[in-house]
Amino acid sequence: MTQAKGPGQSALLLLDVIGILNKHRVPYAVVGAFAASFYGVVRASVDADAVISLQSAGVSAATLMEELRKAGFKSVHRRGEQGDPIGAVMIVEDGFGNRVDLLMNVRGMAEGTFSRAVEAEFMDKPVRFIGVEDLIAMKIFAGGPQDLSAVGAHRL
Repeated sequence: MTQAKGPGQSALLLLDVIGILNKHRVPYAVVGAFAASFYGVVRASVDADAVISLQSAGVSAATLMEELRKAGFKSVHRRGEQGDPIGAVMIVEDGFGNRVDLLMNVRGMAEGTFSRAVEAEFMDKPVRFIGVEDLIAMKIFAGGPQDLSAVGAHRL
């Protein structure tokens, strides 16, 4: 059963996606605006983002996409272009247009990122957020203008 009941509820779609990731023991950490908000820096975003490691779980992108489809979600897998700090992304959407981006092979991100993730409750469910130091490092390694200006201004 999906959590979201309408548009503008990407964080609730994220809870559904986390349930599927947990079922397959896929390491994840929430990043992006949702993680920044967790650390007290409010940023607007219409989607929710998480980094994942399919290799650590021994799960293929095709298997994860099939599980997402069975749960009633649409998913698309895209590879990053040369020089892109994100090696691949799986875009997950529900019927309301809510969206979760699952980022893979992020430049500069070490596997230890997942072990340093901070667990907290959201809507009575455990959610793993990227550690603040890893979030800052990820933004620096990503190197986009918005990322660098946010870090420089201490806005994550």
